[in-house]
Amino acid sequence: MTLRSIFKNRGGLIAEFVLVVAGVLVALAVDTAIEDRRDKQLRDKYIERIQADVEEDRQALEHRIEFFSDVQGFTEQFIDWLNSDDPVSNEVVLAAFYAAEVWPFIVKGHTYQDLLSTGNIRLIDDINLRTSLASYHNRANTAQSGWTPTETYRQTIRGVIPIRIQETIRSKCPTLTALTGEPTGFPPCELGAVNYEELEKKFAALKGDREFLRWLTYRHSELGVVIYLLGQQLAAAEELFDRTLVNDRLSRE
Repeated sequence: MTLRSIFKNRGGLIAEFVLVVAGVLVALAVDTAIEDRRDKQLRDKYIERIQADVEEDRQALEHRIEFFSDVQGFTEQFIDWLNSDDPVSNEVVLAAFYAAEVWPFIVKGHTYQDLLSTGNIRLIDDINLRTSLASYHNRANTAQSGWTPTETYRQTIRGVIPIRIQETIRSKCPTLTALTGEPTGFPPCELGAVNYEELEKKFAALKGDREFLRWLTYRHSELGVVIYLLGQQLAAAEELFDRTLVNDRLSRE
């Protein structure tokens, strides 16, 4: 084999090697592009799910703030009556009952938990969005126990108002609609035939019970805290929702 043929064969091998390497690099680039496109599609779906979850949370929080503001108003109405010489009336019974109402709230966390459990949180590459998402759910976990007032007043007043009256209120004047769970706004409600003599005796005992007044006053204060905490979570939900919109817009540019 001549020197010329050796160089010729070596050149052919080098060219073949270069072609193989180039082919591998092209294949890797194509695979990477396909994977990146899949990740972006999956990420966009997660963003849509986050937006849907947060929008549902926003509406639920707004409704609960309105609901508990009404409940707090009923505690004020009942406190005023306890400090007066007025007789028991339809409105007083309703105020006493409604002042004990509760409506739990739990954030929709399925999408966030899915992101964490699958490791797909990596797809949320906007650090500000990821931080806002974590902050929103951490706040919810911390504040959840404060969103529902304690039961002391509720248990006491439910033990005083006769069962028949409680059943009438629930059937004729529900605080939440049966189909959607939306608040009714506590419209005026006529209880019908009520034995006010019996109620006068029961409620007279409440007027003379300073401990009961203390529980009701504490509930009024506690409802203020509930409304404040729900408002803070609502502000966090709005911030998170706005962050997803910004992130989504930048992703499409």
